[in-house]
Amino acid sequence: MVVSWKGLVGGIKRMEIGEKDIILIANGDSRRAANLAGQAAQMNCEGQLGDAFLEEGYTLVRAHPEVDPVYGHGFIENMAQGRDVFSRIPRESKVVVAEAVWQFSHHVAPYLQEHEGPILIASNFDGTWPGLVGALGLRACLAKQGTYNSLLWSSEGFGDGTSRKKMGEWLKTEEIEHDLSHVHSFIPIDIDCKEHQSAIDFGKKAAEAFYNRPRIIGIYDPRCMGMLNAAFDERDMVGTGMQLMSLNQSDLFARMEKVTRGEAMNYIKWLVDNGFHLKIGPNPYTDVTERMVEDSGRMYGAIVRHVAEERLDGIGIAYQLGLANLCASSDLPEAMLNSSARPPVKYEGGIVMPGEPIMCANEADMGCAVDQAMSNLIYKSSGLEQMWWETTQHDLRWGAPYSGRCKYNGIEIDLDSYVWVFELSGNTPAGHMENGWADLTAVRQPYGYFPEGGIATKGTTKAGEIIWSRVYIENGERYMDIGRGAAVVMPEEETQRRWDATTKEWPLMHAITYGVTRDQLMAKHRSNHVTVSYAPDAATANEIMFAKAGMAYELGFKVNVCGGYALKNSLEYAARSDSFTGPSEA
Repeated sequence: MVVSWKGLVGGIKRMEIGEKDIILIANGDSRRAANLAGQAAQMNCEGQLGDAFLEEGYTLVRAHPEVDPVYGHGFIENMAQGRDVFSRIPRESKVVVAEAVWQFSHHVAPYLQEHEGPILIASNFDGTWPGLVGALGLRACLAKQGTYNSLLWSSEGFGDGTSRKKMGEWLKTEEIEHDLSHVHSFIPIDIDCKEHQSAIDFGKKAAEAFYNRPRIIGIYDPRCMGMLNAAFDERDMVGTGMQLMSLNQSDLFARMEKVTRGEAMNYIKWLVDNGFHLKIGPNPYTDVTERMVEDSGRMYGAIVRHVAEERLDGIGIAYQLGLANLCASSDLPEAMLNSSARPPVKYEGGIVMPGEPIMCANEADMGCAVDQAMSNLIYKSSGLEQMWWETTQHDLRWGAPYSGRCKYNGIEIDLDSYVWVFELSGNTPAGHMENGWADLTAVRQPYGYFPEGGIATKGTTKAGEIIWSRVYIENGERYMDIGRGAAVVMPEEETQRRWDATTKEWPLMHAITYGVTRDQLMAKHRSNHVTVSYAPDAATANEIMFAKAGMAYELGFKVNVCGGYALKNSLEYAARSDSFTGPSEA
């Protein structure tokens, strides 16, 4: 028999575009409710971009409908849809990914990695929806595999001089150069930091401790929410003294069933006895219900015992997908785990890690988990009280200039600086609050994201000196960016304004990054998340930073110290003169 070929099955014709046409795509969430909620914001962002490109002589051509007749919105909602969209896009065309909301990078990242034309990720600098978080996350996913792309952001509808100049630069050269003068490669023998040499030397010893006794980090279902950048392979950790153990949420759910109702409710009662504000209501759509409380207690007890059973040095949990469709989300348990003041859990006749935090990475972000694991050893060895050992991560959500009075460690000062909204999607450890659990309030997570509920711990973090950092992989190599900063306490009206401009259910930190402007941080940061810890004063914070940098360097990471750390330029020292002027870029 002779085969009679009748044409390619499933062949798709490429889009026909003109010389001045640029392809636009909109990547979205995997949850339809979230996409429907963000549709108006996305259309507004695309309208701003379209007008700006038109004034430059170019037309944005959408590669998929503004409103899909089946989905009811204009986002790419899944990986198959992303495949179908990219199968029509000419491989050498210019592509703009417009991001006004959170997005699941795996919908489009594989196809962008194979795309042969220039890629621009663009987001309007707006906190209403986490578009900035999505843009940074997607960029980090592409950077992990070495896919070159450019990033553009604007708080003025892409009509301001800076963003228009950058847009023109991309149109002309197919790339954008950003100011990275704040980034300093950390090479111990080449830097002048003699006053921190003992901290750097300790970091080297800490690295040796990891080599001698590798740390095991358990991860419940990686690749959470499409964060390919946050999913490290075991091979990525070879030589670091850190090992990854894959766990799954179905096992955790089974373990939750073995925690009795009495145990679960007693864990939450412990929080309330320590000041946690909890009001139980009857409406599962708007209130924190008794079932959510019980689920949270069961999850906390199950995780702690799982950590003890496997002798883990920390865990990461996928948070929003999988388990969140079966029970209350993991927010409150994560806050409990990362706190040194937490309910005691018995296992085989003893209390598991009494009086110290159990390192937990939100959204199974391994970049944060690896970072927190290093911090844990450094803080434990620092002689500081256990409350200082607490680490967490925040979304790099948004920010705005602020000029006025604020408080730093109880002292009122004049502040004139750019102040970030670091806002973790659901929880923060009690030690990052001035009065511990008494400064945290239980709030039901938004129904659109969490139909089964969840308890966010709402509050504003305390003022103080912070160390911020990010561990990431770029083009196959391990990196750590690290810097110094401070958290401040804003007036109530400014705090409320920022909550109203972002997500009012979530805890936030008013953060300043020393020597790093808004645009510099956006240009360099390789994640949607930033890892944060506190120190009792500026001098100690510097020591912690250099110990951690020295440790990461010894473990084979390329380390960048970002911004400044001079004591005289810290908020602690500025409080003595009643004023602080910091990064002020709008």
